[in-house]
Amino acid sequence: MGSRNLEYAARASGFRIAAVCDLCALARESAQAQARRLGFIGVIARRDFQEVLADPSVDAVCIATPDHWRPYITVEACKAGKDVYVEKPAFLYIDEGPKMVEAARKYRRVVQSGVTERSGVFFRKAREIVKSGGLGEIAFCRIVPSGDWDLWRGLDIVHFAFDEAMPTSIAAQTFHYPGFIVSYESRSHTTGATFFHGTNATMMVNRGRCDSFPQSGDPQAVDGHCSARHLGVAHWKNFLECIETRAKPIADIEACVRTAAACGLAQLARRHHAILDWKLPWKLEV
Repeated sequence: MGSRNLEYAARASGFRIAAVCDLCALARESAQAQARRLGFIGVIARRDFQEVLADPSVDAVCIATPDHWRPYITVEACKAGKDVYVEKPAFLYIDEGPKMVEAARKYRRVVQSGVTERSGVFFRKAREIVKSGGLGEIAFCRIVPSGDWDLWRGLDIVHFAFDEAMPTSIAAQTFHYPGFIVSYESRSHTTGATFFHGTNATMMVNRGRCDSFPQSGDPQAVDGHCSARHLGVAHWKNFLECIETRAKPIADIEACVRTAAACGLAQLARRHHAILDWKLPWKLEV
């Protein structure tokens, strides 16, 4: 994702690539060469990320390290006055997530998580349909996995559509929310998707399409294009806009933390054959 994000940032028109950083010399050289091919001259190659954070000419950083490094570097980048684009999942341990949110709020940083689906036309339209009430009352959502559609992506679009709702309890593959339930199926399909089942219609959405199936009448499809490159560039454009305006990005770090925490708790529930029922402390104000 480091090389992909380098391309997306370059295509977003507005970023100047100042430096690349990696412990591996081969990776540094490869990133530096990629930056030159994208038209950026004089890109510095660093081995230590602290040197990048100490550079006053750097306004924002992209963190595409292995998962376990992302929370620490994100917090340090916020402390250094940098805005941050951090890949998903943003952390491994659930208690790391709130610390990332606290750092973003305390130091007033824009922190965009790499949930590129939120910048896609199909996902934005799905959210509009849910919020408009066009599906009727929604009591049940279903996530059907595939090679490029997993629990993380499927659950995040549910959170996005319902204004970042959080489950009140989790029993392995069933998530209980105020007013509705989400299930995750343990079977792979050629095409995975998230389904919203309403009293008026059912809607399915994934990276390739968004269709609604009313109780009566013909199915309705949303027109658009949603390739991985399109999603990535649109997501980086949103990041740039928020750097300039200081607005919250479409995939603000708190949204990423909520989804990652719910998925992590589901793994714990499945592993221990337990039902997790709790009151979530998700008002993360500093």
